[in-house]
Amino acid sequence: MLKTSLVHIDEEAFADAFARRSILVQHSLVEHPLFTMEAIAELADRLPSHSVRRERGQLPVGEAHRYVDVGEGPPSASILDVERNGFRISLRDIQQVPEYAEVVDECLDLVEPLVAAREGGMRFRSGYLFISAPASTTPMHFDAEHSFLLQIRGTKHVHVAAFENDQAKLRQELERYTDGEQCDFEAMEAVAETFRIEPGLGVYLPSYIPHWVDTEAGVSVSFSIPFYTRLCQRAEGVYRVNSWLRKARLSPRPPGEIEPLDATKEVVFRSLRTARQKLPV
Repeated sequence: MLKTSLVHIDEEAFADAFARRSILVQHSLVEHPLFTMEAIAELADRLPSHSVRRERGQLPVGEAHRYVDVGEGPPSASILDVERNGFRISLRDIQQVPEYAEVVDECLDLVEPLVAAREGGMRFRSGYLFISAPASTTPMHFDAEHSFLLQIRGTKHVHVAAFENDQAKLRQELERYTDGEQCDFEAMEAVAETFRIEPGLGVYLPSYIPHWVDTEAGVSVSFSIPFYTRLCQRAEGVYRVNSWLRKARLSPRPPGEIEPLDATKEVVFRSLRTARQKLPV
C-alpha cells in the first residue's frame, strides 16, 4: 500500500488498472481546513471568473452537454446557497492559489513515481473542485487527462464505461464524442462499472475513458486532481486534428500507429490553440 499524508493508493492495483480502468482509492482530506464550505466559497471569489462555472445541477447524463452559465453575483454566495439554488459549480485550476497548489502537489508527489515509466511520465498537474446541489448529475464525457476524484462531502455515483474487452468500440465512441456526434450511450451503460464514493473515498479515472456522475441527497463536494502524461498530451492533439480531418471527409490514422505523424498532428494542434488564445476577445 502506497501512502502519502493525504491519499492512500494500492500500488499493485493502480499499476494493473493504469490507463485501462478505474479503481477505488482512499484519502484523508475530509477534515482539511481548505475544504470547508466557507474556505471553498472564499476560494471561488479569489479565482479569475473564467475558472468558475455555475450551471444547472440536473442535466441529461447521456446527451451532449454545452456549458450554460446560470450564476449571478459573487461565486461565494452561490456556493453557500448551493443546497437551495440547484447549481453544479466547478472551480477550475485551483492550483492558481498557492495553498491549493500545495495540496495538489502533496497528493501527486508520491503518485508520480508510479507513472514515471509509463506513457512518458507525469506532466501538467491541476486541481478542480465540484460543488453540487442534491441529486445533481454530470453528463457523460471523456477527459484527456488522468485524474483522481476524491469525495469530501456527500455521496456520488461515478459510472465508468472502460470497454476493456472492446477497444474498437471505445475508439469509435471517442471519435463520435470528439466530432460532436451523439454517442451510443446505451452501449456505455451496458458495460459501465459504478463506483459509490463517500467522504474518505475516491476513484481513479483513466485518460479518455467515458464516465458520468450522479449524486445522492445532500450537497456533494469533490476534489479532482487531474494530471497529464506525455502520451495523453500527444493523444489530445491527435484526436483533435483527426476530428478536423474527418470533417474534411478524410480518414486519418488513429493515434499510436505512426509516431512521426502523431508528432506532426500534436504540433499543428498546439500551434492552432496558441494562435486562438492570442486572438483579441
